[in-house]
Amino acid sequence: MIGTGNSSKLNQAGGKLQFLILAFIFVNTIIMVAGFIYALERMTGGDSLLDNRLELARDLGEYNRRLAIDLGVSHLDPVREALAEYNYQVDLAVSSDELIQITFNQGRIVQEVIFKEAEAGLRERVLVALNNDVRVREIQEKTHLFIRFGSEKVNISPEHLLETNTVLHIRNLYSPNPYYKYQNLDIEIINGKATYLLPQTYEDQMRILNEDLSTMYARLHEIRVQAGHAEMVGPGITLLVYDAVKHRGSDSLVHDADVRDLVNELFSSGARGISVGEQRLTATSSIRCSGPLIMVNYRQIPTNPVTIQAVGDPDLLTSGLNIIMNELERARGLTFEISTSGFLKLPASNNSN
Repeated sequence: MIGTGNSSKLNQAGGKLQFLILAFIFVNTIIMVAGFIYALERMTGGDSLLDNRLELARDLGEYNRRLAIDLGVSHLDPVREALAEYNYQVDLAVSSDELIQITFNQGRIVQEVIFKEAEAGLRERVLVALNNDVRVREIQEKTHLFIRFGSEKVNISPEHLLETNTVLHIRNLYSPNPYYKYQNLDIEIINGKATYLLPQTYEDQMRILNEDLSTMYARLHEIRVQAGHAEMVGPGITLLVYDAVKHRGSDSLVHDADVRDLVNELFSSGARGISVGEQRLTATSSIRCSGPLIMVNYRQIPTNPVTIQAVGDPDLLTSGLNIIMNELERARGLTFEISTSGFLKLPASNNSN
């Protein structure tokens, strides 16, 4: 079985070569058209220029029609419609400049449709051949098959997965037309069924890779938010914790242990994220006293009140705090204020310790 790394490299190389071949075909077409235009302008006067360019545009339409026949896609509706639209636009042209634009723009579209349908047809014929293979039908565990239409031959890896007749049939699908060169087909076989694992065109691969990259960025951002290293927004509560009104020594003050107990209760009640004194809590955060001060993430926070914000279901968070708040209020005289909000923003952690 071919290694994943080698398959990826071959896919990339094949995609680039395929793109270069397509570019070469299209550039050659443009050069051919430009050469005809230049020659006609030198040999003819202005009165006959429109007629000569019209003839040239029709010659290009005929060239694309023959190309579609050579690739076996001239009978397909998308190709027929593209060719008909090109001819229709040519017939409507009223100036030589308009004809030039149609020749380049609409002609390019026609070739793109032809190549796209030709590629899809090749993939479909290969897939039919694979699913008619007796050995393929016997494969139950997930297996990868890689087929590359190279410059001179077709490489199938691992070839022993297929019957000899299937291998010969796939190789006979190869055409000397340069478009079929450097096509890479990555196939997955499971439960006796062959399917394409990856898009096979360079453009499709780039599109899917970009989508995967966007998904990974989104997931990374979500993880950073959950870990406290990016801002978190959502509904939640703001809890203000005050020292006791009547001073009764150290017990009348809010201590680090009180804040830790409140924070733990909020997490137990489903808080997705918490900040204390504008310091976002993470897995490595600390809440400690330093004399009369409370330090969060080794930074002093304002006290009396200590501000705790939590994102989560406001009702669940409030309900989860009732017991501990009542106990602290009864035993030590601490007081609390709770407000709910449909939108809170917790800052990202700046804790580097």
